[in-house]
Amino acid sequence: AGAISFEDGLELVTLRGRAMQDAAEATPSGMVALIGADEAQARDVCAAALEGHAGEVLVPANFNAPGQIVISGSKAACERGAKVAGEKGLRATPLPVAGAFHSPIMAPAAERLGAALARTPIRTPRCPVVSNVTARPHEGQGGADSIRQRLVEQLTSPVRWAESCVWLGQNLGTLGGGTPAELHELAPGKALAGLMRRIDKGLKVFSHDTPQD
Repeated sequence: AGAISFEDGLELVTLRGRAMQDAAEATPSGMVALIGADEAQARDVCAAALEGHAGEVLVPANFNAPGQIVISGSKAACERGAKVAGEKGLRATPLPVAGAFHSPIMAPAAERLGAALARTPIRTPRCPVVSNVTARPHEGQGGADSIRQRLVEQLTSPVRWAESCVWLGQNLGTLGGGTPAELHELAPGKALAGLMRRIDKGLKVFSHDTPQD
């Protein structure tokens, strides 16, 4: 949306990726997808897996769609969480990721990203930009402070993707002067279109998965 220059964006993405990888390597950790769980069930799984294991981490990390939530945390806690989920009748699938993203384990990465963002010029976005930390647009005059804060929080906070999509569906028509909401998914793949079918079947998603698209 023009808030951050293309060049600064590349530098921030590179730093963010390296910082997250470093945090992942510093603590054995992972993520587990829970199929069929709502938020309350996911939190119950995390609480049960952590009982009697002080110092470990396990938290909801991605609210992707109704019935699809990812939990994230210490490796041993993830393993116990998968077992607890099965006992509760949920399907648990460990994900092939480097670490516990969107959890407190990423705090060192968030600190490094925050220092870089403090030095980065940020302009007023030319259109509303929804933060998946809050599932609402960045607030405040110009939005720069909110953008810096939310980008840092996003490393350790759950991704509220489903709520963000619901907000877009309810507000895009108004923002577009009455034009019906139309969503476009950039390559690769069509995963987001699949999630949207579970979030709101009434919202049309156009996937651009090939150069021809």
